[in-house]
Amino acid sequence: MQMLLDIFGQLGADISLWHQLAVVVLMYFIAKFLFLDHLQRVLDVREEKTIALDSKADEQFAKIEKIQNDYKEKITSVNKRLKQKLEESRALVVKTEEAKYRSEEKTINDYIDKSRLELEKEIENKKEEVMKEAEQLSTDLVQKITKGL
Repeated sequence: MQMLLDIFGQLGADISLWHQLAVVVLMYFIAKFLFLDHLQRVLDVREEKTIALDSKADEQFAKIEKIQNDYKEKITSVNKRLKQKLEESRALVVKTEEAKYRSEEKTINDYIDKSRLELEKEIENKKEEVMKEAEQLSTDLVQKITKGL
């Protein structure tokens, strides 16, 4: 202990060192009572609130993710229904237009058949007229040839 006192003496420390130490310890306890305990409570409350907010944020993110997934599912189902409805409408339009096409095609084919039959009759009539005239003409030709020889 004497050695310790000699070292403090060489450093220029005297009895006032103990008074200074007492003042520092006293100030520590006063500061602890007035300031440090209050600061520790503030830090503890802040930590609790931060953890609570962090857990609430995780819950909110989970809710957001669930809502986002529901939204994506609904969008996908609506797209599927719209595509199906579009295909049904397209099939109906194709069926209707094809029925119109077939109807017009039948009308045109009937007209063509009717016109062809009329032309065939007309050709047949003309052929018969020509054949009647041909017999008359051949008779006239034979007479002219026989007269001319």
